[in-house]
Amino acid sequence: MCGIIGFNWEDQQLAKKMASTLIHRGPDDGGVYTDKGISLGHRRLSIIDLTRSGKQPLYNEDRSLWITYNGEIYNFKELRAVLKKKGHKFISNTDTEVILHGYEEWGEKVLPRLNGMFAFAIWNSRKKTLFLARDRIGIKPLYYYWDGSKFIFASELKAIFEASITRQINTLSLQHYLTYGFTPKKQTMIRGICKLEPGHALFLNGSELRTKKYWQLNIKEDHTLTEDAIKKKIKLYLEDAVKKRLMSDVPLGAFLSGGIDSSALVAMASKYKKNLKTFSIGFEYDEFNEAPYAKKVSELFATEHHEKYFVAKDFKKLIPKLAFHYDDPLADYSILPTYLVSTVARKKVKVVLGGDGGDELFGGYNWYRHYMILEKQKHIPLAMRKYFIKPSFQVASKVFQNHLLNKTKHLIETEAVSPGKRFAMIRSFLSAKGFKEMNINPKVLDAYSKFFTYSDIKNNFFNADLSFYLPGEILHKVDKATMAVGLEARVPFLDHTFVEFASTISSKYRIHRLQTKYLLKKSLRNVVPKEIIHRKKRGFGVPIKQYFRNELRGYVEQKINSLDFKELNLNEKYIRQCMVEHKRGVRDHSQFLWSLLFLQEWKNKWI
Repeated sequence: MCGIIGFNWEDQQLAKKMASTLIHRGPDDGGVYTDKGISLGHRRLSIIDLTRSGKQPLYNEDRSLWITYNGEIYNFKELRAVLKKKGHKFISNTDTEVILHGYEEWGEKVLPRLNGMFAFAIWNSRKKTLFLARDRIGIKPLYYYWDGSKFIFASELKAIFEASITRQINTLSLQHYLTYGFTPKKQTMIRGICKLEPGHALFLNGSELRTKKYWQLNIKEDHTLTEDAIKKKIKLYLEDAVKKRLMSDVPLGAFLSGGIDSSALVAMASKYKKNLKTFSIGFEYDEFNEAPYAKKVSELFATEHHEKYFVAKDFKKLIPKLAFHYDDPLADYSILPTYLVSTVARKKVKVVLGGDGGDELFGGYNWYRHYMILEKQKHIPLAMRKYFIKPSFQVASKVFQNHLLNKTKHLIETEAVSPGKRFAMIRSFLSAKGFKEMNINPKVLDAYSKFFTYSDIKNNFFNADLSFYLPGEILHKVDKATMAVGLEARVPFLDHTFVEFASTISSKYRIHRLQTKYLLKKSLRNVVPKEIIHRKKRGFGVPIKQYFRNELRGYVEQKINSLDFKELNLNEKYIRQCMVEHKRGVRDHSQFLWSLLFLQEWKNKWI
C-alpha cells in the first residue's frame, strides 16, 4: 500500500516534492524515475517483500517498462507462476513486479486477471505511452489533471497541488457535497482535477488522452439457486476472500465494530490466525457505544482486543488533521472514529481487515426500508397519505423517524417523483426546503437516476450504492483515514468474485419484508452469535447531534459563522435558521451543519 505520483515531463525535483506530500501513505521508502517526457514517484508502505528489491518505481528486464503502484494483488503468486513459465524473469517477490510483467505479456488485458485493490501507472519508454488503471470497485484512489498538454496524476490531490495547479472550487461539486456529503463520481472539489472512475483504465499517447471501462457490474438474478445453496456459497466466498487477505509479511489485525460484517470477518480470520488483534471505538453516549458488543465478539474468538473511547474534545483536535488528509472533502462525520481507531491499530499492526461492502452487497441500509415504505404510500389516495406518515416511519426506524419525516413529507404527498430522484431525496442531507433555499442545481438531484436501470427496485438500490455511494463515500473515507497513519485496510466483502456472485442473488434475499441483510444473517447463524446478528445496525456512528447541541455548540457556531457565504454562494439566512432549529431540538440538521463546518476547515487549509 503506497502513494503514487507522476506527470508527462521531466523534473526530478518536482517529482520528489510531490512524492514527499504522500509520506504518510508510504513512510518506509521512496523513489523517483525521470526521463524525457515522464516523471514517476513513489512512497512505499512495505507489506510484501520488505527488501530493497521491492523499491519503486520498478522496471522490467530491459527497462522498457516502469511502474509506480498502490495496492495489493491477492493472486499474484499464481500469476507469477504463469509468467515464469512464459519466460519472464523476476528480481523481487512483490505483486508489483507481477503487474509489470503481466502488462508486458498481456497488455491492458492483464486487468481482468488481477484479484485485488490497485491504482497504478506504467510508462512504456519505447512507445512513449502512459497506462493507468484503477481497481474494479474503487478501493484505491487515483486523481488526475489534464489541460490538453499537461498531465499529472497522484493518489491524493495535495500532491497535484505541488505542480502549481490553480485551485478554484468546482461549483457543481460543492453543491453535490452539500447534498450528499461527497463529490461527484468523476469530479473533485477542485476545478480541473478528476477522478479515474472505478473499473477504468486511462491511456495517454502524446496529446491524446482516452479512458476505457474494463469492468462492469451486471446484475442478473439466478433464480435456479435455492436459499440453502446461496447460504453455503456466501460462506464459502467470504471465507475464501478473508483467507486471501491474510497474506502479509507484517503484523495484521481487524477493525471490530460489534456488527455482523466485522464480526463475521473476525470469526473467519481467527480460524487461520491465532491471537488476531482487533480494534474498536467506544462513546460515552450509550446509544452510540458499540464497544461492549465488540468486546463480546473478541472474547468469543479469543482476539487480542484494543479499544479507545472517543470524547467531544477529540473532535476539535482531529478536525485540522482530517482537513489535511481529506483534500477532496468528505462530509461524513464517521471519519472521526475511523481515523481514531486507525491510530490505535497502527501502533500494533500495519494491515487491518474491514467490513465495508457488506451493506451494499446484502441490503443493509435503513434507507432501503424507508424507500420501500414510501413506495407503498403511492397506493394510498393523495389526500390520505399524510395520516400514514408517522406510523410507517415508526415501523421503519425510530432513530431516523423525525429526520426522514422532515425530508420526505413532500415525497409522500407528491405524485410525480422519479424513483432515482426519490432515492436521492432520501439519501440527501437537505430537505425539500433546503434544496430550494440552497439553490441546488437539478443535475445534482438526478445523480442517482442513471443507476436506476433495473425493473426491480432492490436491484437499483444495489447498483446505485455499490457503483456510486460506496466508492464516493465509504471507500474514500477508509482509504484516507487509514493511509493517514500508514495503515493498509483490506475489504474481503469487495473481492470482485464475491461481488459478482452477489449480483446473481435474487433481490428478495437481500431485503425480505423490510428485513435488511435477510440472507446474510441466515448464512452466518453458525458463525456469529445471535445477539450480534439480530441487534440494531449502528456502524461507526458518532453522537454528533448531541455534541452540536451541547458540548460543541459554541465551536460549531463559531466555525460556520466564519464561512464566506457570499463567495461560496451559500444562503446565510437559511443556514442560520438551521443552526437555531438544531440547537433548540426542532430539527436534526447535524449532517448538514457538519458538512458546512468541515467545508470551512477544508477551505482554510487548501484554498
